Amino acid sequence: MAAMRDRDVVTFKETAPVEYCTARGEVARGEVFLRPVDAAGRGERLLDVLSARAFVPVQRAGAGVVFLAPRHLAWVRIDLLAALDELDPEAEDDVTSAVARVVVGLAHGGTLEGTVRYALPEMTRRLGDYLERTAAFFPLHTDDFIYLVSVAQVASITPLAERR
Repeated sequence: MAAMRDRDVVTFKETAPVEYCTARGEVARGEVFLRPVDAAGRGERLLDVLSARAFVPVQRAGAGVVFLAPRHLAWVRIDLLAALDELDPEAEDDVTSAVARVVVGLAHGGTLEGTVRYALPEMTRRLGDYLERTAAFFPLHTDDFIYLVSVAQVASITPLAERR
């Protein structure tokens, strides 16, 4: 068996700038490492990384790499233009998808206001139906950002308006 060389185990990653809030309400910035777009035209989504990994490496200015536990994050914020891959393409492309404007109350006392967009069968298109099916993180849209909100850190969600 041939000896494994260092370059054989290198995984190429790109960085994506993020701002994040811990379960205690502490906000910080850094860059998350993600696999770049491959030949199929799809890169690694931050939403999937947060849902699948126990620890996510984040490069912080002046602090080196910090490994964050997603279960202890309230949200991760990405600039809207950089976050297009984080959105559900089915919901975004479906003209009949539902949209709800909500206020999210977080366990640490903070709040976020924005919209969630989701595509579900007609008889299950209520906000509550969507929330029951939500994975570990869900995208919340604002005018400038996408927040990936941790379900585990949500205390309440108050609908302000809903279009089904």
